[in-house]
Amino acid sequence: MTLGEIKYHVMYQTNNDADDIGDYTPHIVDYINEAYDRLVKVWDKKHTAFAKVDYPRLGDDTDTPLTPEWTHRYLADWATWLIYRNGNPQKQQRGYAYRESFEKMLSMVADEGGAAGLDEDGNPKQYKYFRNIPR
Repeated sequence: MTLGEIKYHVMYQTNNDADDIGDYTPHIVDYINEAYDRLVKVWDKKHTAFAKVDYPRLGDDTDTPLTPEWTHRYLADWATWLIYRNGNPQKQQRGYAYRESFEKMLSMVADEGGAAGLDEDGNPKQYKYFRNIPR
């Protein structure tokens, strides 16, 4: 997913019209990049600015996160949580499911070993226990 697609996914999850994205743009990109930094911290054991692979912040709508494709939609979950947490208690309650979804994904990445869990060809290494993670 590109940054633009992730932003529209956040708008969909928060029940906002895609035309209203301009009202959220300064913050929504920061929220997505916060999620991206947290993901890279688990994936590569470093923050985006200091990661082994060059993980620049996402800024242009055509930018794509440099993590596995299956993790991209979870960046929208974290941004959705951050939008909802600033609302009334009812909205905060709605946001907890998105926060939990993001945290579970981070846990799955950590369990698999992140980037260290791949062989030299980028394929998942075989582990002692089967882990049902979408690829």
